[in-house]
Amino acid sequence: MAERKNLFHRKLFWATLFGAALTFFIFFQPGSVLLPVRAVLLTVLWPFQKVVAPVAFEVRNLGGFLGSISDLKERNENLEKERRALLAENARLTLQVKESEEIRRSFDLLPRDRFDLSATRIIGRDTENVSGLVEIDQGSADGIETGMPVIVEAGVLVGRVDEVLSHSSKVMILNHPNSVVNGVTTATAARGVVRGEHGLGVIYGMVQQNASLKDGDTVVTSGLGGRTPEGLLIGTLSEVKLAPDQLFQQATILPPVSYADLRFLFVIKGTR
Repeated sequence: MAERKNLFHRKLFWATLFGAALTFFIFFQPGSVLLPVRAVLLTVLWPFQKVVAPVAFEVRNLGGFLGSISDLKERNENLEKERRALLAENARLTLQVKESEEIRRSFDLLPRDRFDLSATRIIGRDTENVSGLVEIDQGSADGIETGMPVIVEAGVLVGRVDEVLSHSSKVMILNHPNSVVNGVTTATAARGVVRGEHGLGVIYGMVQQNASLKDGDTVVTSGLGGRTPEGLLIGTLSEVKLAPDQLFQQATILPPVSYADLRFLFVIKGTR
């Protein structure tokens, strides 16, 4: 019991002495006393400082390095956005150039000396391409009217304007079931009617039995009825036979162009 009491007194003594010394250093700051202590502390801490100082420097440099990585990442993202924008713009310009060249080549093959033509682009069609209707990018504001014939290069008739809005129009292609055009063969002048077959093809019918009609004959517009001028190419005949009513001849017309692949159409607004 006495030993524990002596231990407590010794601890109290050293605590009191340490507190007095600390109070003395804080309030009186004796320079002559602190200098040796400071020297001892510097001597003791010098190895630690040699290790810590470079580490702190590297940590600071690491912070700057990480910041530069963040800036570089942001710049790379901006450059990638610009690259994608340039690719999209280049693709758009390339497409425009190709379209312009295609229109120019088509114009070179069109009968421009005969007709007042308006170049249009197809902007809509049914996904199955069986209705025989397409939408073009010009309308009444561009002088387009219902009934105007529509051709492609070399004066090939492909349809007529069926419906007109302000800035767009519907074109009825020759294979539409409601499409009817008067035709004539160039070889024997056998007259008939060109009509669509439910979007599947084009038939040349209502041809008199005594008319000369054979596979390979060329059919053009006769110019009779409507606003379609004569001499526009429609196609060539195939599978000449008697019609189901046995009163007339008929044949399948093979058009010189694929209606499903049409991209640019030229509306005949008038003759020159």
